[in-house]
Amino acid sequence: MLFLITYYSILLFSSGVMFYNTYKMWKLDHDFTLVISNIFIYYFTLGGALIFPLDAYLGFKGAEIGLHYLPIFEKLFVVSFDYTYLHSTILYIAFILIFQYVYLYFTQKSKHSLDNNVIKENSNKARFEINPYFILTLSVTLIFMSFYFLRREILYAIANEKSIYLITRANTNPNYTLHQLANEFSVIIPYIAFAFASLKSNKFNIGIKAGKYSLWILFIACLVSSLYIAMLGNRREILSAIIICLLIALNERSNLYPKRLITITSIVVFIFLANNIFRSTIIPEAINSLLHPTAEQDIVLKKDEASAIERGAQISKSALGSFIFSNELFYAHFSMYGVIHKQVPITYGSSIKYLAVSLIPRSIYNNRPPDIYSYYAKEVGAVPGQIYTIHHATAWYLNFGIAGIIIGAVVLAGIFIFSYRIRYIKTTVGGNFMVFVKFLMPYLVCGQIVTFITAGPEAYKAMIIEGVIIPIVILGICTKKYKLNNG
Repeated sequence: MLFLITYYSILLFSSGVMFYNTYKMWKLDHDFTLVISNIFIYYFTLGGALIFPLDAYLGFKGAEIGLHYLPIFEKLFVVSFDYTYLHSTILYIAFILIFQYVYLYFTQKSKHSLDNNVIKENSNKARFEINPYFILTLSVTLIFMSFYFLRREILYAIANEKSIYLITRANTNPNYTLHQLANEFSVIIPYIAFAFASLKSNKFNIGIKAGKYSLWILFIACLVSSLYIAMLGNRREILSAIIICLLIALNERSNLYPKRLITITSIVVFIFLANNIFRSTIIPEAINSLLHPTAEQDIVLKKDEASAIERGAQISKSALGSFIFSNELFYAHFSMYGVIHKQVPITYGSSIKYLAVSLIPRSIYNNRPPDIYSYYAKEVGAVPGQIYTIHHATAWYLNFGIAGIIIGAVVLAGIFIFSYRIRYIKTTVGGNFMVFVKFLMPYLVCGQIVTFITAGPEAYKAMIIEGVIIPIVILGICTKKYKLNNG
């Protein structure tokens, strides 16, 4: 009992410091980006630390409120509330605090040099209008591409009245990555455009092309893409999209149409609370009774993964509990414990080597080293055939030990500092791409934080290319620039 009290005293005091630092970040420029980012970092880092020790002490009664993480022990390793667990929690605390203090130090130090007139100057030169018809066409096209890549698995699930989520998650389709990318862009792009439609004006003069049906077209694009992704049982893409949308709107709150933001947010909340329905057999049964699609019967699935996911879905007894207490909360959180408990050897920079080699096409160099996630799963004895997650701090720890915790926190802070400062950097380039980079980069980085915090340094590449560059390029294609007469 004394150990439990001591543990929670350390955790709660540290949490108080983190929340105070988050408040200080917000006070710098009243930007909600770092607030939301800190919430997600805390949730996936220490959310499990708030729950697991008490649940273990009470005999794992958490299943009654929607907790269903105990099968993780069968697939990964048994976690105990002991000194190793305290050790791993302290490392997580250090990671977050270093990240916060580095960000605060360098941002406060340079804040006096930031010239707000740069933003005002840009807004007087041109107006950028996003075409809603292009957005809808793009979103629908990406949805069809996503369906095409996994059509065999989806039709198999419908024809056999099985959960689409379980079948697609257990697939062995080589096009699965393309399917995921199509999903992500099909929903993120419409939500970003809808965010601009929810603003009366903004400092970069980015808006939606005027038209009688412009708002409705964007709303339909958001709704259709969200329902399609929800039908697949996915929700992370929708979460990233609504985060970006909310941040754009909240940081321009003085020029906001609040009803539009409330409407789109309500739809997302409904979809999230109905997640168990979307992952069940209800929708496949309904579609099959209406359309009776034919499907191949010889598709190859990862049976271990499908059965494991199904057991986890059956254990969940509460829609709200399942929404709040996702297993990913514990997968990532437990990773540091497993590394310390099993004394996994340090790789001395394998993630950096992987990033360097990943720039070489596989056709030239196919013998790439394993990423840090694969190394972690193998070394801790994780059951193969299933997707796990590793916490970002754990991945850095596996690369460089305690020094890796510091390096990883500093690098993460540097990414946010750069994404914040870039809008104040004077550039000679004033085209669509650069304007969207300056306006959207902090929001796009924040939208990727859920994926990023549960992955290793290898995720930097995906964050830059898939998280920032590609969405901005797509938006730039859907946008037309008009020069304004300042005379």
